[in-house]
Amino acid sequence: MGPVTERITLHLLAPDGTPVDLDTDWRYRPDDPYAVRLDFGPRAAGAGWVLSREMLLAALHGPVGDGDIHFAPIDDGSLCLVLGGAGGPVALSVDLDALAGFLTATLELVPLGSEFELIDWDGGLAGLLSA
Repeated sequence: MGPVTERITLHLLAPDGTPVDLDTDWRYRPDDPYAVRLDFGPRAAGAGWVLSREMLLAALHGPVGDGDIHFAPIDDGSLCLVLGGAGGPVALSVDLDALAGFLTATLELVPLGSEFELIDWDGGLAGLLSA
């Protein structure tokens, strides 16, 4: 099983009110089945986020959040992502249909509820014990 990768544009509202489009790579790997990686590319010096696939799926239907990460559908057909960090939170939006298409591809690869079957529990434990 290979990874699912899609380029999806995020929209950032800059401090001066100017919208900025950010081409981002969304990645899902079966060997890390609970996570979706969001990569902002080389211009962002390798910046990225690790997001919960389950939380993103729930966000398609209503607001969710935990800690520094919150998602909420917006009436214009997009999803607002609020990501916290050392410099304070940043609000982004993404097209809901584009995100839903990506998440559907991840579900075809690893159905919801079957993630635990793909985790290398023995390898992870061995790594912890050898550290």
